[in-house]
This record gives sequence, C-alpha cells and structure tokens, in this order.
Amino acid sequence: MRNLIATTVICTLLISCKKSPHISSKEISSLASIPVTKILSQKKYQLDENPSLEDISLFEGDKKTHIAFFTPTEKGYTLLRKYTFDQEIIDPKIHFVSIGNKKSQLLLTYGSKEKSIFLLDTKDFIQEFSSKMVDIATVKIIKSEEKPFDELLVFGDKNYRFNGIRWIPFNADEIFPFLETFNVQGEDSLIEIVNRGQFGTRVIVTLAFAGITGDIGKKIRLTKDIPTVRLYKPGYPAHKKGGGNQALNYPLVEIQKDSWGKNGRIKLPLFMDGIEHFSIRAVYSQRGHTLEWPSIAAAGIIKDGQGYLAVTK
Repeated sequence: MRNLIATTVICTLLISCKKSPHISSKEISSLASIPVTKILSQKKYQLDENPSLEDISLFEGDKKTHIAFFTPTEKGYTLLRKYTFDQEIIDPKIHFVSIGNKKSQLLLTYGSKEKSIFLLDTKDFIQEFSSKMVDIATVKIIKSEEKPFDELLVFGDKNYRFNGIRWIPFNADEIFPFLETFNVQGEDSLIEIVNRGQFGTRVIVTLAFAGITGDIGKKIRLTKDIPTVRLYKPGYPAHKKGGGNQALNYPLVEIQKDSWGKNGRIKLPLFMDGIEHFSIRAVYSQRGHTLEWPSIAAAGIIKDGQGYLAVTK
C-alpha cells in the first residue's frame, strides 16, 4: 500500500513538473507587454526557412484579440512579431498555407455570419479579405503540383496566389512574377524576381518607386550598366497605356527580357537606401497577343501613373 501511495505521489509530481509544449501566459504577457486574460489557441509550426518551430499564440487581453509569434531560445522564447485586432474577434480558427521555398503564412478565419480571412507572417506581411471582397463561403486551399510547391487560395470560382508581396488573382496561363528577394542594403541591395507562371516573350517588368522624392541618387541607382535595364528619373518621359508619353514625378526601373520561361530569374543588383514601398507590373507577349500582368483589378492592385494595373508593396 505504501509503495502504491509513493508511486502515485511521484507520478503526480512528474506530471505537474512536466514542461508545457507552449509558451505560458505569463511569458506572453512579459514578452508582448499585453496582459493575457484568455488564451484562445496555441500551435507550433515552421513558418520560415529557420528549422525551429515557431510558437503561435492567439489570445485575449485589454478587451482585444492579439496574435503573437515566438521562437524558442535556450532560456525561453523571443518575440518575433505581434498583431492586435481592434476588438475581440468572434470564432477564430487558425490554418497554415504554404508560399513555397519552405515558407508558410498563418491564415486566420473569424466572424459569425460574415466571415473574414486574415493572412500574416512573422515579419511584416498582412492582408485581409472580407466577405464583401470575395466569396468567403467557399474558401479552400489547394496544393500546386509544380515547384516550388506553393498553394492556392480558392475564393468561389477564382484562384489567388501569393506573388511575394500579396495574394492576387491567379490565371494558370499567365506569367506570374514572384518577388523572391527585396534586400535594401546600400551598395549591396538586391531585387530578385522569379517567373512562377508560364512562358512569355518580349517581357518588360516595371518597378515603380512612387514614394521617392528629392535627390533620387541618395535613394536608388543602378550599380551596373546592363543594356536590358533602364532607370527613368523623375520628369523623364515614359510611355503610358494607350499610347504617347507621360512625365512621372517618381523613378521607375524597366527590365526587358526577350523570353522569360517558368522559374526564370531576374537578378537586379542596385543601390537602395530607406526604400520600403514600390509597385510591380509587366507587359509581355504570348501566342501572338500582347498581355498585361496583373490582368484584373483586386485588393492590393492599383492603377499606376502610366495607366497600368500594378501590385503594391
């Protein structure tokens, strides 16, 4: 009998001392500087190329809903990012969606009668879809069968694919410029764009930097003389959709390629300093037709100063 009691006490102590697989509410409060009143959901998932699993906590505090990403360290956790909703959201559910290259994003659905979809990652990406924007009632995630094995979001009868900046409508027959690298480091800055779509010829990829004013040489300049790359300074005439030219009050970079196949890469070394925002678009030929990318308007797609649709970062 004594042995049975001793064994029971030992088991109880072991259970009580067993480390939780997730970050505690006390640690969340300390690292996120938000008093936790209720933890709604906690999951572990590998969201980026780092092999460690991020600890993702959805919780309530200060009459609002928060989500925070933590990464484990030898002594505990480090806060990667936190986001606060304006209020306590209703019926939240967490999913994950792959964007290729061993990276994923968190997809959060919430709401009662009218659902919303909220996407974010551990750094700076945020995008939201409401039921007024897309058919939330028939959302599903489908896997792409082609490298880099990313996934598509299906809203009703329309597919959306992540292009390195945001989720936009996807047509499998089009080219699909994907921003793989946007590294702002002075003389060592780099932009890399990969075609995750179909083959195109006579391609012109345009990057516009509408937020740059003043002496652009201190913000952006080409560091190599590349015949197929041209930097238009503010005030220089650039072509506009429908014909003719137009002087823009911001710089843009045009990259020309005679042909651009699936997984073909554009690697552009340049000088950049303090640049966070820009837009990207393309004009190309395919089967004898001149086409534009993006081809239809959607959230996050603007009409630029030249009259074309463009994806904004």
